[in-house]
Order: sequence, then structure tokens, then C-alpha cells
Amino acid sequence: MQRRKWLVFLMLWGLGSVQFGAASEPIRYDRDIKPLLKERCAYCHGALKQEAGLRVDTADLLRKGGDSGSIVEPGKPDESTFIERITETEESLRMPPEGAPLKPEEIEKLKRWVAEGLNAPADEQPEKDPKDHWSFQPVHRPEVPQANLPGWNGNPIDSFIAQRLERAGLQPNPEADKATLLRRVTIDLTGLPPTEQELNTFLADDSPDAYDRVVDRLLASPHYGERWGRHWMDVWRYSDWYGRRSVPDVMNSYPQLWRWRDWIVRSLNEDKGYDRMVMEMIAADEICPTEDENLVATGFIIRNWFKWNYNSWMKDQVEHTSKAFLGLTLNCCQCHDHKYDPFTQQDYFQLRAIFEPL
Repeated sequence: MQRRKWLVFLMLWGLGSVQFGAASEPIRYDRDIKPLLKERCAYCHGALKQEAGLRVDTADLLRKGGDSGSIVEPGKPDESTFIERITETEESLRMPPEGAPLKPEEIEKLKRWVAEGLNAPADEQPEKDPKDHWSFQPVHRPEVPQANLPGWNGNPIDSFIAQRLERAGLQPNPEADKATLLRRVTIDLTGLPPTEQELNTFLADDSPDAYDRVVDRLLASPHYGERWGRHWMDVWRYSDWYGRRSVPDVMNSYPQLWRWRDWIVRSLNEDKGYDRMVMEMIAADEICPTEDENLVATGFIIRNWFKWNYNSWMKDQVEHTSKAFLGLTLNCCQCHDHKYDPFTQQDYFQLRAIFEPL
């Protein structure tokens, strides 16, 4: 019996020691605080959005406060608005406003952090504003570098490649022989290999502009539009079948959509500018309503039509437009502001409004 009493005493003493050790362990900002602020607070108070002018993605920014002034008193958690708001019992005033309230242990960590003086690394940097990403900056024509590699002065693109090769201490591969060059350019532009006659003609042509004339001939070929039309149809999500049945039933899908396909091929062969093609696909009925041959460009919009679900049509239209022309996914903005790109839910529905039928 005596032994059992001692055993129970030692177990309780050990448990108390563990709890005391856990409670007295110093708060580590990078482990205990920053991940919590990022997960629960930075969505409304981070680089992308600053509700009430407040940012919390660094300790210094949290100290600075927002439009209403400072919200933390280092060393005084009971006098800090920050702690008051996360412990508020009134749901309309509590932070964060969405989702479950912070857990008691999370609140305790934040209280202790404030009590200990908001300790954080001195070199902590705020998150970068997504709008500062290079892809959202205005396009500027760069200065063409001077290439020091012999034979690499054919065009400006060669100069940029030569500059990178020089930085890496590399030499360019030798120029391809004429047969290889013809095969490459013919397949690139038409998707077909050169014929024997085309090969023999090019090999026998020693004029300085022989290659230029080959390129001009290939660009004038109807196969050029077919080859590159297939590429753009992938980008613009062309399909004769709408994908809503268990079998690929084209007749009951988009039996007339081939007209948009032919318009794409024809526009490329006519050397129509990319900007004009985009405008006609999105708004041919507005900018050229009497041009029947170009009205079919709006197949880009019609192919998403689904009579049984209007919202599905609009959702697909915004998704396909943003992916094809912006290189961005806006799907998540249907329900909330984008988590990391500079787009809001309002932006999403403003874009959708462009396609809303009257």
C-alpha cells in the first residue's frame, strides 16, 4: 500500500512538472505566433488586403496599428485592443469575423506573446504585395543587348539568348544544316514534313534570302492556319462535344461549332491580329454585327451555353476567359477574394457582368 502511494505521488509530481514546463516555455514567434496570424488574420490584414488599414504579417506592422491607432500594448495584454477583439464574446465584434473563434490555447499564446513584449526577429520582412509581381507590371520594350558571340546577330532574340549563354560561360551549338533547318521550320509552321521537291529546291538555292522565302511560303500555306489554329483551339477550349452526356453525342451538343473552328483557321491564314481576334470572339455582335463571317467568332461564348443551368454557363465563361487571356484562375473569387492574386469577389462579378445576357 505504501509503495502504491509513493507511485501515485511520483506520477502526479511528474505530470505537474511537465505542465509547468510547458506553461513556462518561452513563446517562439516563428513557431507559435506567425503561422497563427498568417492562417487566421492575414487574409483581411495582409499584403493583399488591409481592413481598417491594419496589417499583421509582421510584428512591427502589428505594433504600428491601423486607422484607429495602436491595437497592442507590449507587456500589457489586458490593455491591448488586439487581445480584446479576439476574446470578444459578441460574435459581430469578435475577430476573426469568419470561421470558428480562436481556440483557448491559441488565445493564450497570443496573450503571452504580448505580455513578453511582442518578441520577433529584427530582420522580419512583410509579405510582398501581389500587385508588385512582374506579370502585373506594364510591359516595356527592353534594350537589346550587344551579343559578343560571332554569328549571333541575326535578330534581337538571338542577342538575348547570346547574353544568357555568355553569363553561363556556354557556347551556342553550331548552326543546323539546311536539310535540318527546313524540316524544323516546316513542321513548326505547318505541322507537316517538307516534301522531297521542297527539300531539293531549298538545297539548290544558294541565295542569301533562301530561308526567308521558305518562311514566307509556309506562312502563306493554308496548312499554317490549320497547324496553329489547333494550338489556339486548345487554349480557347474548342470542342464539338459539350461533355455533359455519357456518350460523345455531337449532334445534341454543338453541331454548328465547327463554324468557329473554321473562323480561327481562316483568321490566322488572313494574318488577322491577335488583338482583333480576341475582340471578335468576345464582342463580334457589338463591334461588327453585320459581318456574318466574323459573327461566328462568338462561338467562344456560345460553346459554354447550357440551357438547363444559366449560372453554369456564366461560371464557365469567366473561367475560360480568365485562363485563356489573363493566364489566371478566378474560380475561387465566386465565393471570396482571391487568396494570393490581386482580385476580389467584386472583380469576379464585374467580369461576369460583361457576359450577362440582357
